[in-house]
Amino acid sequence: MIREKLVEEYIYLVNKYYPHIGYLLSYCYLTVIDGWSKKQERSYHYLGIYYAAQTGRSILLYQNELKELAENLGLFEVIFLNATRIVRDPLSNLKTQNPRLWLELYWIATKIDSQID
Repeated sequence: MIREKLVEEYIYLVNKYYPHIGYLLSYCYLTVIDGWSKKQERSYHYLGIYYAAQTGRSILLYQNELKELAENLGLFEVIFLNATRIVRDPLSNLKTQNPRLWLELYWIATKIDSQID
């Protein structure tokens, strides 16, 4: 529940301060990824942005702005992942282990818009 609210707040801030980036993020799948450090014995949260291959170049142009907003929300780091590569990977077992995430990524990878670039 907290993770979804954190993603919603992040999207709200991106749309407020960077509307063009918000438009690009509408073609991405955002999620909060939990991490754990054994040395420090504490948890931390990443923001995962899964993007389609055709939007990757545009998204990565704004990675500094996206990371800055995430740090202001208390997130540890922003990770950019190519959803098209994950979906098309023949050795990936994501489809059997987490079919819902696989479908979300498949939807993102196949969504096409000619106005992105």
